[in-house]
Order: sequence, then structure tokens, then C-alpha cells
Amino acid sequence: MNPINLPPSMTMKTSSLLRRTMLAASLVLPVFAFGQGQLTPPGPAFSYPSERALNTSLIPIPSMKTLMHIDAGEHIPSRDPSKTNLDGSIGYYNLNAPGRYYLTENLSKRILITADNVTLDLGGFEVRYTGAGTGPIGIEAQSGVAGTVVRTKVINGRVRGNWAQGVVLGDDSVVSGVDVSEVPGYCIKVGKNSQVADSRVKGPWSQQNPGIPGPHSGIYGDDATVVSQCSATGIGGIGIQVNQCGRVVDCTVQSVAGCGIVTNHHCSVGGCAVRLCGSTGFDLGMGSTLHNSAVSECNDSGVHVRNGCTLANVTSRDNQDHGFLSESWTVMNQDYNRNATNFTHCTAQGNDGDGFHVSHNCLFTDCTADDNGAVGVSTQGKGFHFSDHCRLTQCIASNNQLSGFFGNNGNTIDQCSATGNARHGVEVASDQNIVTRNTLRGNTLAPLQPAPANGIAPLQSAFGATNPFANFGL
Repeated sequence: MNPINLPPSMTMKTSSLLRRTMLAASLVLPVFAFGQGQLTPPGPAFSYPSERALNTSLIPIPSMKTLMHIDAGEHIPSRDPSKTNLDGSIGYYNLNAPGRYYLTENLSKRILITADNVTLDLGGFEVRYTGAGTGPIGIEAQSGVAGTVVRTKVINGRVRGNWAQGVVLGDDSVVSGVDVSEVPGYCIKVGKNSQVADSRVKGPWSQQNPGIPGPHSGIYGDDATVVSQCSATGIGGIGIQVNQCGRVVDCTVQSVAGCGIVTNHHCSVGGCAVRLCGSTGFDLGMGSTLHNSAVSECNDSGVHVRNGCTLANVTSRDNQDHGFLSESWTVMNQDYNRNATNFTHCTAQGNDGDGFHVSHNCLFTDCTADDNGAVGVSTQGKGFHFSDHCRLTQCIASNNQLSGFFGNNGNTIDQCSATGNARHGVEVASDQNIVTRNTLRGNTLAPLQPAPANGIAPLQSAFGATNPFANFGL
């Protein structure tokens, strides 16, 4: 049958060509089928010594690739009898030359780094103190005659036990992916221009067994250090601390004896959460910034800042003193007496002291103070407590134990709301303030104190008001 209607002569030629093609393919296929060679593994007598690791006596041959060839670096503990500094026989491991070192098992002796440019890869292993009492520093880049050892990198492992301190490095160092636990002193401490990332520190301190708070920190970085994506728990001192021009980013601190996160001047803290501190939650030096962060349940103020700081999107709740405390830095000289702190989109709620407690030259925009103050305490519990020359715009003070807004002289309070406060809606020292376009309802005492005069606009009902600057509510 010719389904495609080819002429008979064409059909016969096509069939003959197909038969010849199939015959040729059947002759070629066996060549490809056996192209992979012998599949049986060679034994000790295999005739190609360059392709095996052992000789006929099962001894490694010279051409075998060791772990050092595959992963260059010095392994700890070393099996090389000439490297007594790396085998632990001197009582510790001494990394005395630049290069890369890596652990091949858990260690119980300290590691001392005495050369610059050392990378120590813990390889997921643990450096653990198992002796009695308090041990030395677990991993230390020690100062020498030529100065502090620098450019040290410690990564990927754990330091555990009653070491005096966990990891202590010099300037330009990196700590990454390291967990430090049970250490009563500094867990991680680095010098200037360093980085601590993706690390966790946990001390032995607890609220059930508090002891005396120490001066140390869970993580400490000197000037220009960045601490990112780290956590500190159970520290008997400060959770995380950086010196001038440092940064703390995306970190958490919980259950520490001292302050949660502390910075010196001109630092930046962002994306952090702090809870259950024995002192202040965030404590920042002059000219610092705090943004997108939260603090709660601390034994002092939730946030304590100094001159020239900027805070945005910060929440402070259920602390035993003020939600936010801003004051001048007066230790160095009188030039630092200008407070000038800027608050934007910040919330203080449920604190035992004032919601916001500041001195002068401060700016508040879109901030909220709700339910602050302890019942029966007559000196604290205002929503916003400010001194002179401050400006508050579009802020809310509600349900506080004293007045919603409380200030001295030369302040501007505009387009704000004070509702349900236990004293006045707005209480200022005199009529030498500008108080305009505010909504004041449901406060226990008079909406305004003193009565409207000079810069304090009259109080009118929202219906039929004739003064565009009037305050509303009765």
C-alpha cells in the first residue's frame, strides 16, 4: 500500500535506502555502548599508580592530594610534629603567622593569635572551657611589641564555657557566624573599624540570679564598628555597645542586667528590638540616630538620648521610667548645652514616667503619648514634658496620669490632640507660648492652663468657630 501516493519505483528506492541506513547504525552502536571503559574499581595491583592513592602495601603514594591541597590552610590541631604551636602541646594554640587556619575538631584550650592578617575558620566546631574556675580569654588577638594585632577574622563556630572573655580582637577585624555562650565577661570585643555579623551571645546572667551588674558588654565594638544581625541575651552588663561613629543594625537584646544598646556620639541604630533591661533600653550619645526600633519592659527609661539626636518610627512601651528621655550633654563644656532633639512618628505607651521628657529646642512631629504614668505618683505621668523653645505638631496625648502637654515658655503647640488626660489638656508656664488649632476634650481639669491670652488662642466649639487659630473642645 502506498499511503502517500508515491510512484512504485520511488517506493522501492526509499525502502532500500532505509535498510542500508539501519544496517550502518547497528554496526556503529556497539562502539558507543562500550565507550565508558572498565567499571570494576581497581585494586592494589592496578597498573596505573598515578591514578590511585595507595601503593601495593596500602601506603599513601607521593602524588596523593592531602586535605591541605584541597583546602589550603593550617589545620588545628596539627598532626605535623614540627608545628608544636598548633598541636596544643604548649597549653594553647598559637597562630603566629599570617594565613588561614581551620579547626578539625572541638578544642578545650584557648587560641592565641599573634600575627596580623589571620583568618580562623572554626568549621562549625566549638572552643570550650572545661577546667575549674574562670579560664583565660577563649580566642584572643594579643597585643605585642609592635602594637595590637590587626585584621583578624573569626568565623563559623562556637565559643562556650567559663572563659574570662570569649573572642577579643584588634582593629579592622571581623567576627561572623560565631555563637558565644556562658561567658561572664565580654563575649565578643573588637577594635576600631571592625564588623560583627550574624552572631549570638548569651551570658549566664538571669533575673532569678542577678548578682552585681558588670561593666562589660555582650558585644563591644570600638570606633566605626558595625554590628549587624546579632542577638544578646543573659548578659550581666550591657547587651550591645559601640563607640563613636558606630552602627548597630537589625539586632535584638533581651534580659540583660544593664542597658540594652549603648552608643557613644554620632552613631546610628536601626531596626533593633530591646526588652527586659535592668537599666535603659537604648542609650545614645550626641548626634546619633535611632529609627525603626522598639523597646519595652526596662527598669529605667526606654530611650535616653543626648544633644542633636534624631529619632523616627520608634516605640517605647511599659518601661519603669520615661518612655523617651532627652537631655543635654554637660560633661565636656557648655557648648553642648543645646538639646535640639528631633522626634518623628514615635510612640510612648504605658510607661511609669512621662511619655516624652525633654529639655529645650526639641521638635515633635506626628508623635503619640498614651497611658503614661503610675497611679498615685504626682510628679510623673505627663504625655509630653518639655522645657523651652520646643515645637509640637500633629501630636496626640491621651489617657495620661497628668497633663497631656506640659511645657515652660516659648513653645509652639499646633494641630495636636489631648484627650482623656487626668489633668489639663495643655498646661504651660505662661501665655508666652503659641497654642493654636488643637483639639482638647475629656481632660479632667481645664482644657487649657493658663486661660487663653497672647499666644494661646481662644477655646471654641468646632461648630461655628470664627477664629482660624482657635483651639477646639470644652
